[in-house]
Amino acid sequence: MLGFGKKKEKKPGKESITEQGKESVLTDERKQELLRTISLKKETVDQAAEEEKSKIYEEIGLALNELGDIDQAIDSLEKSIQIKKSVGDGYKTLLRLYNKKRAQAAKANDDDTLQIYLKKMDEMMQVSKDVTRGVR
Repeated sequence: MLGFGKKKEKKPGKESITEQGKESVLTDERKQELLRTISLKKETVDQAAEEEKSKIYEEIGLALNELGDIDQAIDSLEKSIQIKKSVGDGYKTLLRLYNKKRAQAAKANDDDTLQIYLKKMDEMMQVSKDVTRGVR
């Protein structure tokens, strides 16, 4: 038999982050590294060219997300997308964060916040379409 439809056995030691727990635990060393990165990037953003600013804001946002600072991560990732539309890691992370905020609002029965994040998710879909079509 070919084994179609059978579950694959997982190899020991190859667990994903989601299998280990919802959130990975950052070491103090990693936290310090991320904080240094954020600090250095913030110092260089004002002198950077527009396209480079987009990349810097994306890197800051990704680091803030890893640190668990969702609101600041969203702010930084939004700045990145506003400067230059792209569908890279920053885009994917921002969409996940919007979805997380949307789910929190739905759970809290906060219709106003729910609508805000649904609209933001729609805007992200438009960014994806624009990038695909080559619209700036």
